[in-house]
Amino acid sequence: MSTSTRSGRILNIAKTVIWAIIAIALVKFAFFPGGGADAEPQSLDPSANYGQMTITPTRGDITNTVTAKGMVEADAATTVKSTGEGTVSYIALPDGSQVDTGAPILEVRKEIQGQDSMTTDDEGNQTVVPGKTTYEYTTIYATASGTLRLSALLGQQFAIGDPVATIQPPTFSAVATLNADQLYRIQNAPNEATLTITNGPAPFTCSGLQIVTPDKAPKTGDQNGAAQTTGIQAKCAIPGDQKVFPGLQVTMDVVAGSAQGVLTLPISAVEGRFQSGYVYVPDPDGGDPAKKPVKLGLTDGKVVEIVEGLSESDEVLEFVPSKSQDATDGSSDGSGDTGFSGGAATGEGA
Repeated sequence: MSTSTRSGRILNIAKTVIWAIIAIALVKFAFFPGGGADAEPQSLDPSANYGQMTITPTRGDITNTVTAKGMVEADAATTVKSTGEGTVSYIALPDGSQVDTGAPILEVRKEIQGQDSMTTDDEGNQTVVPGKTTYEYTTIYATASGTLRLSALLGQQFAIGDPVATIQPPTFSAVATLNADQLYRIQNAPNEATLTITNGPAPFTCSGLQIVTPDKAPKTGDQNGAAQTTGIQAKCAIPGDQKVFPGLQVTMDVVAGSAQGVLTLPISAVEGRFQSGYVYVPDPDGGDPAKKPVKLGLTDGKVVEIVEGLSESDEVLEFVPSKSQDATDGSSDGSGDTGFSGGAATGEGA
């Protein structure tokens, strides 16, 4: 029993010593930090001057691929107009029929009243003889192939140019709306594009690519003009062997040019995107950078081709000066603000 009591006392003493050592260490760290008397005091000033970030042009390859979102649309129906006047006397094909271009659809009959004539009998009495009625028939033919939708009935009266039917073709097109940035990048549009349908078949090529402007083009965008929707569309025909449906969402990739081994800069270093732009050359004495014009070529949304104005050894700012800094030049309070943005003034949303 005495041995057990003695062991307990020793254990309690050991615990007390350990806690005392811990307490002394905490006091030391809190009130007596390291460093001898000869140690120099460290500055607590958080400001720093990292200078101006610069970059030089490099040679590389550029593929200008414009990516736009859109959907599958049924091609517009063709309106069949009457080429004659009169009443419908015969309908060759019922509504909903599949027709080919040139097939007869219906016939229009025009009544032509003959001129009256006068006859005189033996006694000299004159009688008016009504003119003979004749008829002129005009056959209306299909002007396209597809599903016929008649808007004419037997006996209905039509004038020349009145619509008598529509023909819905069995074809579809992919239509994608372009914003302002994409329009500048797609100046030399190719004849085809690559389509990817959400949850659909593997990507495939559509042909006959056109840049079209709808009759009613919406114009939307923020106040700074970023990603403005112009209403102008890229449209191409979907191959007949592809099974599609109206309303399917598609991604359209248009390769509008490529270049190899050209001089390039990241878009963050260039003010402007199309044909002409500016870069900013740093002042070796630390003053304001100099604005230098350059001629631009292709861009892929990340880098831009420098056609004229720079060589590979020329050093420019990696980020163009921000507009807010330009507006306040000469009024700096010396706080060390560099006044440079963290990216380009505009960017490619595709």
